[in-house]
Amino acid sequence: MSRAFKHLYGPVPSRRLGRSLGVDAIPFKTCSYDCVYCQLGRTTNHGMERAPWVSCDEVLDEAREILALDRPDVVSFAGSGEPTLNSELGCMIAGIKELTDVPVAVFTNASLLWMPDVREDLSLADIVSPSLDAATPAAAQRVNRLCEGLSYEMVYEGLKTFCRTFRGRIWLEILLAQGVNDSEADLQALREACQGLARVERIQFNTVSRPPADKGVLPVARERLEKIASTFPGRTEIIASYPRTAKAGDGRRQPEARDAADLIGRHPATLEGVAAGLGISAQEARALLAPLEADGTVVAEARADGSYYRLASQVPKP
Repeated sequence: MSRAFKHLYGPVPSRRLGRSLGVDAIPFKTCSYDCVYCQLGRTTNHGMERAPWVSCDEVLDEAREILALDRPDVVSFAGSGEPTLNSELGCMIAGIKELTDVPVAVFTNASLLWMPDVREDLSLADIVSPSLDAATPAAAQRVNRLCEGLSYEMVYEGLKTFCRTFRGRIWLEILLAQGVNDSEADLQALREACQGLARVERIQFNTVSRPPADKGVLPVARERLEKIASTFPGRTEIIASYPRTAKAGDGRRQPEARDAADLIGRHPATLEGVAAGLGISAQEARALLAPLEADGTVVAEARADGSYYRLASQVPKP
């Protein structure tokens, strides 16, 4: 597996799913939201029109090649934008399930679940992780910055319908940012909204962990996040941490420089984050990053909490 892949990346260790083969079915920063905390920066293509942004055939060709050589724990749709914006998502999920029996997961901002065709596409997945960062129109606009024509009411009603009808596993993710959507009024509205959702297996709490789109957005302290989680209904857990490292010596292929570039392109990370994400040591990660930095593929951006690597092509021009 020496060639670079355009739409698939990994497998890489995932904090929630083990070894995850990622599928990026959307062009960079094509999204229905423009979240203040997004680690990829501001949304550049902001809308909710579904289209075949990435070809199903291209994705399945890459998946066929990778899965012939490696067996991940899961195939997950996430990446550079909102995956449900791809009108061929159902085709991709169905095709992947013909290639392998490993579970398919989709990480979605939940903005399009009011569309019957989106719910139909997602019905083929094994795990769906929808987001719900706010439970009032004002808070939703403050943290998620919904695209024109989309309202909080549409999003929540779609999420309720999806949770009631989806037969797979539902992991609801809530990301809280300090001073943005973590007031007691915001939290109480979120609690009530969660109580209205059926069949949610777990609620997963997250916070800002990489450089956000808006530089003033700060994380919620872990101790407070744990206290907040304890007040929500059902099973809750904290996922605000780096992915776990893979077990050494498992006989799988060693990560290459392109794997580091793939990871950074979707999740800007520190040296330690790259190491954890690829399941290697910091020394090995440094060896992969050095030529990428030398040829200008990646750049290091100094932040208060450390130096983060980003793809040079994704750094906004002054």
